[in-house]
Amino acid sequence: MNAFAVALGLALAPLGALACAVAGSLLGQEAEARLKLLPLAILRLAARQVSVEWRAEIHEETWLPDVHYILADEEAGPLTRLVRATRYALSAWLRRSGTQMAAALAEAEPPGPERVADLRARRRGHRKEFGAVATRLHELLRQPAWAHQPQTAARILTATAAACEAYVDDRDEHRAESLALAALPLVESLGPTHPASFEVRRAHAHALVQRGRPSRAESLLRALAADEVRTLGPDVPGVIRTGRLLAWSLVCLGRFEEAEAEFRALDARLARLPGDWLGLRLHLLCMRSWSIACQGRADEAEQGYDTVVTERSRALGADDPDTLDARHSKGKVLVLSGDGARAREVLGPLLADRRRVQGARHPDTWETGKYLAVARALAAPRRTGLVRRRALAELRGVERRQLRRHGPQHPGTRDTRHWIAVLDGSGTRR
Repeated sequence: MNAFAVALGLALAPLGALACAVAGSLLGQEAEARLKLLPLAILRLAARQVSVEWRAEIHEETWLPDVHYILADEEAGPLTRLVRATRYALSAWLRRSGTQMAAALAEAEPPGPERVADLRARRRGHRKEFGAVATRLHELLRQPAWAHQPQTAARILTATAAACEAYVDDRDEHRAESLALAALPLVESLGPTHPASFEVRRAHAHALVQRGRPSRAESLLRALAADEVRTLGPDVPGVIRTGRLLAWSLVCLGRFEEAEAEFRALDARLARLPGDWLGLRLHLLCMRSWSIACQGRADEAEQGYDTVVTERSRALGADDPDTLDARHSKGKVLVLSGDGARAREVLGPLLADRRRVQGARHPDTWETGKYLAVARALAAPRRTGLVRRRALAELRGVERRQLRRHGPQHPGTRDTRHWIAVLDGSGTRR
């Protein structure tokens, strides 16, 4: 019996050893698998330090591939791989390297158009922020076009177009044109018929027409309109926006009847589009009303501006700069028609609102003050020279400010010189 037990033990000993070896190997593999979870858990902790905007990109596209590469290195032993991966994860966590990476990525990322807002009613802090965004865009545009991936190039151009439009609305057309010109090499690289390129081309032309170069703007806008229609079709909002600027360039060239017909056609096309395009339709009505006023139909133009003011006040608010612009245009129409008394009633309260909303140094405020001075002079009795002399003094002050900001050939400056000539008797009213 004892001999049998010994023989059985000798026979089973190898099996037991094999079982122990297998069990040990399985336990070792399980322990190794569990230990590999340690650096991954540390990386998850490190990722919590990163802003949500960049967390997925840094954690999933940078850290995890690096750690998996370290753990799969066949030239190193299991313990060495684990130590290296854990050290990498601890470095990311303890040194807050994810926060630093996020800051670098944010610096390299082109600003989105949402960071470029209407400047007309913004205070110094907001304007400083906008200036930083514009500076960043100039830096990106100075880089070689081939340095940007197509998706990044499109984001840069979209933000650039939005910044140009913000400058134009703020009556800083020179900076708008400078930024648009800086973007043209990237437009050519991405392709002039890319949607983002269309936006920059339209903003460039907008700056030109507002700077007093409507002939050049008309040429650019006709080329742009042809490209947009061929690429996108005739009935899309972008094509209608281009048509609106084209019609406005015709107004600036004195082709009022042609412009009015174009505004009406654009409005009819916009009315057929699905969605709410009230804002764009009001822009069309505002510009069409001015073309009507320039043809001598002051009453019809005034009714158009009343509609714009009412609708914008309801949709945007009474203090929105676009609402204030419509009130200003109505006052100008009354001045052009010679109704100084009614123009004074419109422009007096508007000047107070301009100063409150946009500040006394804004070009819009200067323009309203200028036309209010003209309205007072028109409303004064002919034999009263004091009002006229005061109006001339105010206009000359506006001219000095406009010369410093815009230069002598800007439409606003030329318009001020025209009214100075009218009031001092050396010129005639339009």
